Formats: sequence, C-alpha cells, structure tokens
Amino acid sequence: CLPRMLLHILYLLWTSFQFFLQGRSVLCKEMKFPSRAVKPPSPSDFLDKLMGRTSGYDARIRPNFKGPPVNVTCNIFINSFGSITETTMDYRLNVFLRQQWNDPRLAYKEYPDDSLDLDPSMLDSIWKPDLFFANEKGANFHEVTTDNKLLRIFQNGNVLYSIRLTLVLSCPMDLKNFPMDSQTCTMQLESFGYTMNDLIFEWLDVGAVQVADDLMLPQFVLKEEKGLGYCTKHYNTGKFTCIEVKFYLERQMGYYLIQMYIPSLLTVILSWVSFWINMDAAPARVGLGITTVLTMTTQSSGSRASLPKVSYVKAIDIWMAVCLLFVFAALLEYAAVNFVSRQHKEFFRLRKKLKEQQRQRNEEELAQQGFLFQSFGLALGTGTAPEMDATPIFADLPPGLGFYDIRRRFVDRAKRIDTISRAVFPMSFLMFNVLYWLTYKVLRHEDVQATL
Repeated sequence: CLPRMLLHILYLLWTSFQFFLQGRSVLCKEMKFPSRAVKPPSPSDFLDKLMGRTSGYDARIRPNFKGPPVNVTCNIFINSFGSITETTMDYRLNVFLRQQWNDPRLAYKEYPDDSLDLDPSMLDSIWKPDLFFANEKGANFHEVTTDNKLLRIFQNGNVLYSIRLTLVLSCPMDLKNFPMDSQTCTMQLESFGYTMNDLIFEWLDVGAVQVADDLMLPQFVLKEEKGLGYCTKHYNTGKFTCIEVKFYLERQMGYYLIQMYIPSLLTVILSWVSFWINMDAAPARVGLGITTVLTMTTQSSGSRASLPKVSYVKAIDIWMAVCLLFVFAALLEYAAVNFVSRQHKEFFRLRKKLKEQQRQRNEEELAQQGFLFQSFGLALGTGTAPEMDATPIFADLPPGLGFYDIRRRFVDRAKRIDTISRAVFPMSFLMFNVLYWLTYKVLRHEDVQATL
C-alpha cells in the first residue's frame, strides 16, 4: 500500500510540473518573448568577424575582385571658400568630402540596426578608394579635438566615408578683364592607382555639391550653378577615372573703384586745374603737374603689386596708362603755353640779329664801292629780313608792329591754348570713359557669359 501511495504522489508531482511548463510557454508567447533568448554576439566578436580576423576579410583587395569595377559615389559640402590669390593663381576651401560604395563582405545580419557608426581607427581595417585631388597644391587634415572622419557601415554592405579637409587648389586665371573679370575654378577628383577596370567615380544624383548658407567671399560672388562633369585621364599606365566640379566666380569691383579708379580719376581732374592758373605762375603749374604725374605713377605701381607678371594687357593697365597719359599731357601743355608766350623775346632777338647782319653787309659794300655809293645805301631796319619771314611761327605777323603789340599777340596765342585745353581734355577723357566702360562692362562681359 505504501509503494502505491508513493507512486501516486510522484505522478501528481510530474503532472503539476508539466502544467507549469505549459503555462510558462503560453505566457512567454503572449508577451512575445522567446522562452529561451538568443544572446547577441559581443561588439568585439562582431567586429572581429566583420573586419576579417575570423571571416578572412582582406583590406588589400577591393570588393568584387576580378569582377565589375567598384562604383564610388562622391559629394562635397563646402564649409568655407576664400583666399583666392591672383599672384599664385590658387584658392583655398574647407570641405566635407563624402564617398559611398558597396562592399558585400561587410554586410551583416547579427544586429537589428540599419547602420553602424564605427570609430575612425577602423578605417585602416577596410578597403578604401585611392582618391586624390588632381589640381591640389596643398592640403591638411583636421584633428581637433579628434580626427574629423566618419565611417558608417550599412546592413547591405554599403560604406559611407566622410572626411573634413582644407585644400589649396590651382586655378588658372585669365586677367585680361581685371578687375571686371569672371573666373572659373575647378576641383578634380581622380583615382591614383586603380584604372577604370577596377574603380569608377561618379557624382551623387541629388546634392552633389552643397554650399553653406552663410558662405560669403570678400571679392567674388559664387554663382549657384556648378559645372559637374567627368575628366577621365589617359596616361601611359592606363585610363583613370576622374570627376570635376567647376565653380563660377564673378569679381566685385567695389574695392577697386574705391582704391584705384576714383583716386586716379580725381588725380586726372586735378591736373586740369593748371589750365585756370595764370601762365606766369610757373612754380604753381609745374609743381601741380609734377605732383599729379608722380601720384599717378605711384597708383599705377600699386595696382600691379597684387597681380602676377603676365605678358598681356589688363583692363586696369589700360586705365592707369591713359590716366598717366592725361596728366603727363597736362604738364606738357604748360610747357607749350610757356614756350609760345615767350616767343616775342625770340622774335625781337632774331630781328636784332638780322638787323646787325644787314648792317655789317651794308658797311662791307660801302667800304668796297667807296664813298660814291653812299647815297645808294640801304636804310637799316626797314622791313623784316627774308630769313625771319620764312620762320613758321612768325609768318602771320604783319610788319611794323611794336614791342607790346607783338608780345600781346604771342600771349594771346598761349592763352588760347589754355582755353582750348579746358574743353579738349575733359571731352577726350569723357569719350575714353564711355568707350572703356562700354567695352569691359557690357561687350566683354557678355562674351564671357556666353563662353560660360
């Protein structure tokens, strides 16, 4: 009887235990938790598996090895744009360079996240494109407060690699229209070692080149349109992929108007003041003329100080040369006025000399012919000698004028030169300005826009 009771008790305990297990399983199903949770791998084990220590990943081999080329999609964000230097013909900019490609070896399913942001130190453990800037003159990374790099891996194996760079890129400039010119600066992204059979760069379809909202340049206006294109390079070692972006820059000439054009314009106008100064005030007119010439020379040298030594003529060179020509002509105009106003002295000096020569000839003739011919001697001082009449500046002077009449005639001629100059110089300079600004601000500007 006792063994039967023990068996009955064991049967009840076993039945209760089965009911307990069934209730626990139903409860877990209702709460959507597995009865036995699968423990995910640790981050270290996952990265070891992902990066090759346990899966055989080799960073030296590109994805799809011996297969189709890897397509790398690029886009840039311009954080700052400036320091456009004409003397060295380059420009500086700070960019976020982003590259994205697919590496099937890095696809994962162990984690439910769509993407994983990894430490930049992991970059040495994966394959990366060998991108470089073909027209680079200098570059540096940013490491404050840490390396400005981003590595993000997606579940399907896509890799996003972003890096912040400061670049100094070459920009050949055509300065014929300086300072009313427009420049086109390029940025070329090229593969160094992989040919197009292994690697192809391409721009992102939307937002390939983005610019910071508060971006401002001191002398240029960066136009919104960007020229995206391809610049595939052919070398002896093969054909290499290359993509480029063109930045269209239009110079703002406000600085040059204030520092060069307006001061030189005022200097030219200042040189015309000498036309209203009395011709007898030689120190004032000569001092004013020399001062304006030296001022224009200094301004012309200053305008060329910040420009390269190019062999062609620039717009600013034409302006400065014409302004220098006008102030120099104003100085020469006073030299002409002074010369004409003093010709009456030359006239009387020449007449006295000719009279003396005539008197000596008459005395010689009388001495040779004797006293018999004295009654036929010529009166001295009657009329003007033929040599003096042949002089162009004295040709229109009637004979028999007195000293003051002749002097007044020459002074009137000199004053007439000043009077004519007061109108000729401003009108000539006005015509030059019309032609100059019409040529460089309208005609050549339209030609440049058409080529862009």
